[in-house]
Amino acid sequence: MMPLRPLSLTTPSRPEETVAALAAEGAAVLAGGSDLIPGLAWEIPTCDTLVSLAGLDALRRIETEEDGRLRIGAMATLADIVRHPLIRVGYPALADAAQAVGSPELRAQGTLGGNVCLGTRCRFRNQPPLWREALAPCWQSGGEVCHAAPAKETCVAILSGDTVPALVALRAEAEIWGRRPRRLPIEEIYTGDGTHHLHIAPGEFLAALRLPAAPPRAAFRKWRTRASIDFPEANAAVSAVWRDGAWREPVVVVSAVGPAPIRVQAAESLLDGSAWSEERILAAGDLARRAVHPYDNGQLNVAGRQIAVRGLVVRALGDMEMERREPVL
Repeated sequence: MMPLRPLSLTTPSRPEETVAALAAEGAAVLAGGSDLIPGLAWEIPTCDTLVSLAGLDALRRIETEEDGRLRIGAMATLADIVRHPLIRVGYPALADAAQAVGSPELRAQGTLGGNVCLGTRCRFRNQPPLWREALAPCWQSGGEVCHAAPAKETCVAILSGDTVPALVALRAEAEIWGRRPRRLPIEEIYTGDGTHHLHIAPGEFLAALRLPAAPPRAAFRKWRTRASIDFPEANAAVSAVWRDGAWREPVVVVSAVGPAPIRVQAAESLLDGSAWSEERILAAGDLARRAVHPYDNGQLNVAGRQIAVRGLVVRALGDMEMERREPVL
C-alpha cells in the first residue's frame, strides 16, 4: 500500500457543521472509508480534507417512520443491512445486494451511503500513479480523452455499487442534506458522466435512503470474476407487484456497465400485466442485453458483460416467478 499524503480530518457533530465543512474547496466525505482510503493512496480521487460523518449518530439508524416507510441512515454498515430483521423480511433483495459486496470485513466497515456514492471505476484509471503516467491524462485526470471509449466526450467509468440496482428496483428515495435538504428518486442522483457521477453538490451529502412502506417483490443478481471480494462486472435487479393474476408495474434495472444504472423500459413494457412464462422471461433478457453498451473498461470483455446482463435479468425474473408459485406437495 502506498502511503497517503498529508490530509486534514474533521468530524462534525451537527449537520450544519458538516454542510459547512463540505462546502470548503478540497473537502471529501468520509463514511466507512473502505474504498476511499485505498483510492487516496493511489490519488484516486484527491482531496485536502476528509469530513467524517461518524459524529452524526442519526445517520446510523434504521427505523420505521410514521408513514410506514423504512428509513436507513447512510452510515448504516452493509453488515447492518444484511442482518437487520426489517430488511431481511420486507426488503430481501437489498439484503442480498449488501451481502454481495466484498468480504465480511469490508461489509463490517463499508456503509450503505458509501456503496451508493461509490466512485466510478475504470481499468485505465484505477491503477497506481506510475502506471497511469504511461497514458495521456483522461477526463478524470484533467485531460480530454477516454481511453476506454476515445470517441466519447465524457467519461464512461463504471458505477460498481451493488446496492444501487436493488434500491432502484425497490423505488428508494435518496435524502440529501445541505443548505436546502431535498429528496429525490435514487436513480436521479446519477449524472451519467463518470467524472462527476453524482448530482450532489459541494456542501451536500447523502443522509439516508427511504424505502416504501409496501414494497414490491424484488430480486437481485450479480456477476463477478470471483465469488468474493470482486467488484461486479454486471449486476441487475427486478421488481413488480403481483395483482389480479398478473405482474404489474415491473422495474428492470441493470448496473455496473456504465456510469449510471440503466432502466430497461422495453423489458418492463413486455413484462407488465402478464404472468411470466419462460419465453417472456427469455425475451426480457434479450431486451436487457440489447439495451446495454458497456465499454472495454472492466475485467470481462464487452461481449461477455452483455451476455452476463442477459443471464442476470433472466435469473432474477425467474427467482421472482418461482417464489410466487405455490410449492408442489
